[in-house]
Amino acid sequence: MNAHRGALRGMIGRGIALVVLFWWVATGLIIAMQRAGWTRVSALVVATMLAVYGFWELRSSANDDTAVGARRSFMGGALLWGWVSVTFYGGYLTGFHVDALGIAAPSWALVLPAIQATLLSDVAALLLMGAVALLLHGDRNKTGLWGLVIFWAVQQVAKVNVFLGVENPAGNFLPPHLAYLRQFFGPLENSWFLGASIVALSLATFATAWLCRRAPSEGKRQSGILYATILGLAVFEIIVLGMTLESTPWDSFLRARGH
Repeated sequence: MNAHRGALRGMIGRGIALVVLFWWVATGLIIAMQRAGWTRVSALVVATMLAVYGFWELRSSANDDTAVGARRSFMGGALLWGWVSVTFYGGYLTGFHVDALGIAAPSWALVLPAIQATLLSDVAALLLMGAVALLLHGDRNKTGLWGLVIFWAVQQVAKVNVFLGVENPAGNFLPPHLAYLRQFFGPLENSWFLGASIVALSLATFATAWLCRRAPSEGKRQSGILYATILGLAVFEIIVLGMTLESTPWDSFLRARGH
């Protein structure tokens, strides 16, 4: 019994550590690599190579229903999400640059322009999800696919929050070539949607963590831990959007970017 509990704690710890480390390091490096034109190109090349490796990890772990297989599949999906993020922050796949003509967000007149502003990035993410779904069709281990879906979904929640208004939209995270997106930031005060997002994502986190305890295999339990950790980090990020903070976990990467 003690050995089983120890193994379970180890699996939980490794799953949480993997997600948190990827979330912090990947976000930070993507920010820092916007320092200059050559660093953005370097980031794109590296991210593309890692995305190819991510597809390989997804395919090679597709029928591995162990905890290790779940973590490998997750990393495959996470590397694809990293490519989506790099192509967006580098300005390669963003959307259509629409001038808001002085209209302040939130406004119904800005909904379509705001969607268009990041449309190409969202389409790329959806196409990747479709490609991964085809790649893993009929296989047992789809951790990377669902991880990719969750990453994209919680990003949409964050975007809606910023559009409706939050105290801390973190506009300083945007590199200069994406500064035009600030026209779609709502007022510097929290909307009702922020509280609703925190409640909904918190419930999803606890429900996912609870359900993974009843999963039929070690791999499915590990997958549930990974999903719950992504959702938990999303709760943290939404809370940060609603707070005025003098520092963030990525300040060193912002300094490395130089602006």
